[in-house]
Amino acid sequence: MLKVLAIAGLAGLGFLGLSGAAERMMVYPFDPTHVSPADAGVPKLREVRFKSDGETLVLWVAKPKAGKPTILYFHGNAGNLANRAPRFRSFLNRGFGLVAMAYRGSGGSTGTPSQEGITQDAINVLRSMPELIGDGPVVFYGESLGTGVAVFTADSKSISDSNFVAMVLEAPYTSIPDVARHTYPKLGSAVNVLKNTWSIKDTIGRVHQPLLVLHGTKDTLIPIKMGREIFKLSAATDKTFHAVSGAGHNNVWQPDTVAILDRFLNRF
Repeated sequence: MLKVLAIAGLAGLGFLGLSGAAERMMVYPFDPTHVSPADAGVPKLREVRFKSDGETLVLWVAKPKAGKPTILYFHGNAGNLANRAPRFRSFLNRGFGLVAMAYRGSGGSTGTPSQEGITQDAINVLRSMPELIGDGPVVFYGESLGTGVAVFTADSKSISDSNFVAMVLEAPYTSIPDVARHTYPKLGSAVNVLKNTWSIKDTIGRVHQPLLVLHGTKDTLIPIKMGREIFKLSAATDKTFHAVSGAGHNNVWQPDTVAILDRFLNRF
């Protein structure tokens, strides 16, 4: 989920004199409230306090059943981990492992969010996956804003010895400035002042792992043409694009989507 009000705020400021703090407020309107997995209704998950570059991140963790991969989940910018509880239960009920990272400033994690900091945190978590869940395969799952986190982490040269084997992108965007231009066309080149651009279109061409893209045909926030562009630019030779008929930005998980997602995940 990408919170549309965040970008609406950018329009209101007109990008004039936009400070780092204001930009963070717009791009990362996270809910800082700490909620335990049990209180969120997912008692099978355990909470881990993870140290990363001087910050303490909240992770929700569960090991996979035999023969199943673990999903390293990167959430969108609306809410916190607790808002994804139904998805997490679904993954666990189907035997998949899960490591979900609450970004800096979200869900009880300390620190101030930034593109550089979040990416480094994700890399640090990936490096620690053997200690967290074992040595099995890891599939990245990026949701909305998290698609940028997934792709930038996958592009890092420092993860070459990891067990990262595949990636799922739900509602990927070409870049944050492109989303802003789409939402408010009159802004034009004013969006170029943004520093947290998460430019997936400039990065996905270096990621070769198998890819599944899920995108709603009626997504008005991140139009499906952006997802198709990212799919086209991907360096993966093993890739699938699933257009979810009639779905918007937040209801991509239709029954046929979950079936396709299952088939993809169970390959690894």
